[in-house]
Amino acid sequence: MKRELVAVVLAGGAGSRFWPLTTNKIVFPFFGKSLFDFSVRDVLPKEVSRAVIIAGRNNRDALGAVGLPIPSVTVLQQKPLGMADALLAAASEIAGSELVILIADDLTDSGLIKRVVARGRTSGAFGVIPGWKTERYFPGGYLKIENHRIVGITEKPGEGKAPSPYVAISGHYVRSSDVLLGELTRTGTTGGDDAYERALTTIAQHEEFVMEPYEGNFVSLKYPWHVLDGMEYLLSRLASHRGKGVSICDHVVIEGNVYLDDGVKIFENTKIVGPCYIGKNTIVGNNNIIRTSHIGSNCVTGFNTDITRSYIGDRCWFHSNYIGDSVVEGEVSMGSGAVLANLRLDDGEIATREGDHKIPTGRNKLGGIIATGVRIGVNASVMPGVKIGEKCFVGAGVVLSVDLPEQSFCQQKTEYILGKNTKA
Repeated sequence: MKRELVAVVLAGGAGSRFWPLTTNKIVFPFFGKSLFDFSVRDVLPKEVSRAVIIAGRNNRDALGAVGLPIPSVTVLQQKPLGMADALLAAASEIAGSELVILIADDLTDSGLIKRVVARGRTSGAFGVIPGWKTERYFPGGYLKIENHRIVGITEKPGEGKAPSPYVAISGHYVRSSDVLLGELTRTGTTGGDDAYERALTTIAQHEEFVMEPYEGNFVSLKYPWHVLDGMEYLLSRLASHRGKGVSICDHVVIEGNVYLDDGVKIFENTKIVGPCYIGKNTIVGNNNIIRTSHIGSNCVTGFNTDITRSYIGDRCWFHSNYIGDSVVEGEVSMGSGAVLANLRLDDGEIATREGDHKIPTGRNKLGGIIATGVRIGVNASVMPGVKIGEKCFVGAGVVLSVDLPEQSFCQQKTEYILGKNTKA
């Protein structure tokens, strides 16, 4: 007799790498929905009868309010100690069942998880793991494969040391939760963040694990600039739409798939190049150009504003600005002439800092990462990759090349030299 198939949603990570953005990444908004809707709700196979959501202290309330079309329960992971600890925290809810384990900040094509479950339930394998083929090193768990079987997972092996080009991503099928929980208990959750991978490697010595190859789209929201990757992927799936009460003035050019939600107003001489999303009641002013971007609800993009490949949240105000390859969380205003620069003079890769560590972003175009409630003065310039914490003020004329912690006020000190005019 087949066991109940339970979806285990891993969503309890600390999310500290997502700074300066204040919205928990699992519920970060896209198109008026949350990331959770796209990473979990939309990919659940019909065979799943129940969901167990494992949350952390920082997002328990938000995730508890998320609705699913099946019965669900939220379990608190006391500390963000990794996948093994998360599963053991939910042991009483998942015992005696089949599992499909979803990582809530991973985006994949909707059919992948369905294929994994179908293969798991029709084959004799104990487990099925999606293997994403990547050409560039990704800091994840790499599959070790012998004779078409998975014999191990190596967590973050380092560039050039991976046992295969396949990374284990969201959607692990496990035939018996009891076997997995037993091995996780024996392995323990201390001594590194790879206890789950070590437990699967041990089980794979006597049970069959197979890989479901995947070469489709994959986005994992770890750092704040990954919002742009998620936006680009989700925009690629977006169809054109005109909501109720949309107003488009003369001499407006709209190309490609552009979703205009209810109440959007677009004024003369503006060009929008899709794919783009523009949220409810947003006003797009005269002479704008908007390309491959997400603009939230109740925004005003004033005269002569250029928004390119950028994520803009709700209630933002702009006027004669350039915003390139940037993430602007929400409730941000920029004075006339202020810019979020996105390209180094040498076209090199843009790096940012996490504490004392320099973090490469993998991008040669990356603008500002701006948290909620920030005000940027006229003619200010934010250099590529700079992060600004919530409720900061950046004064007029500032050229900002360093990150700003929360609630900072940055102003430029100007010295004037005054003398007597002796010229006619």
